[in-house]
Amino acid sequence: MDIIIGILIFILILGVVISVHELGHFLAARHAGIFVEEFALGMGPKIFSFKGKKEYGFLYSPDEQARTLYSLRAFPIGGFCRLRGMDDELSDAGVDDPLALNNKSIPARALVMAGGSLMNFALAFLLFFALMMLQGYPVIGVYNVEPGMPAYEAGLLPGDVITHINGDRVGFSEGLVAILERTGGRDINLRVNRDGTRYDFALSPVHDGERYRVGVSMLQARTAGLLDSRPADPDGYFERIGIIDGFLGAGEMIVFHIRAPFRLIAQFVTREPMPEEPGLMGPIGIGSVVVDAYQVTSEFGIIPMVLTMVFFTALLNAALGIMNLLPIPALDGARLVFLAIEAIRRKPIAPEKEAYVHIAGMVLMIVLAIFIAYQDIVRLTGRGNDTEQTTSD
Repeated sequence: MDIIIGILIFILILGVVISVHELGHFLAARHAGIFVEEFALGMGPKIFSFKGKKEYGFLYSPDEQARTLYSLRAFPIGGFCRLRGMDDELSDAGVDDPLALNNKSIPARALVMAGGSLMNFALAFLLFFALMMLQGYPVIGVYNVEPGMPAYEAGLLPGDVITHINGDRVGFSEGLVAILERTGGRDINLRVNRDGTRYDFALSPVHDGERYRVGVSMLQARTAGLLDSRPADPDGYFERIGIIDGFLGAGEMIVFHIRAPFRLIAQFVTREPMPEEPGLMGPIGIGSVVVDAYQVTSEFGIIPMVLTMVFFTALLNAALGIMNLLPIPALDGARLVFLAIEAIRRKPIAPEKEAYVHIAGMVLMIVLAIFIAYQDIVRLTGRGNDTEQTTSD
């Protein structure tokens, strides 16, 4: 039963994320005066629909007013926003149709293309901010500093709170020990909170014959959020989070997840050691993670479970936002590239040529989606076999 509930929660989260993305396109199109032919929540056959009151003007005759069709569809796995004139070969909009997307200015069309991702980022920011204010965020307390070691020479003191490692807030990155091993002795940067004042330190790790070290004993801790009734104390809760820190932390989380795919690409190109966790997952893989998280957190009560699901909603919003801005044919990012080329050339690329590129990109994305789904299934079945083997031993 827990698995079924977890799957339903994942479907709901996915539906919210995609619907918010489409809402961003819808609001941007409305702002630009583009006729939204249909805005749908869900996919599949219509369950309920109605036409909006806002009239955009006449379509082709005084008897045909342009009013948006709003529909609720059977399967809660997303939605769509159909804009007039988005694809000339698929639209009956005339060349002079003032309500068509392709007859608007380049900045207006760029805003519409980016609107979905901007809405995803906005919701992710609000959810990350809410989570930080409610839960606080992880920090690392310095318990002891070894004399003669890099941390001692740099000036770290017992009681310092490490908030950032190499520019990433603690809790987003892999952790100090893992980063030390990955860097192979290269310098690392730590940001420290000492009695309310921030300090930045550059440390050169040393190898003790077994591993790289900087000479600190650490205490994993958190700042205190609104849900924590305990007072701030040296035994783990160093300070209660403030609104400004919550805003900064939420912004850092968005930036971190935007940078993540480019960081993985850079590590692959430079042949740096890659994280052990699977870096690329499709809906099946992500769904399995959400189901697992639901099963674990539901044992601790409704509040931890809800907060975890909110975190996944924020995470998927950030991921969908950046993915759609990548310059991959058939995605919003590729359409933005075509708009940039049009701005440079001062004339649009032939619609049929752009359509061919997007169709080719769609085919490649379908192939990639099938490959990722296969990898997810292999990973899941392999995990199941590992579990059975461990149990039998």
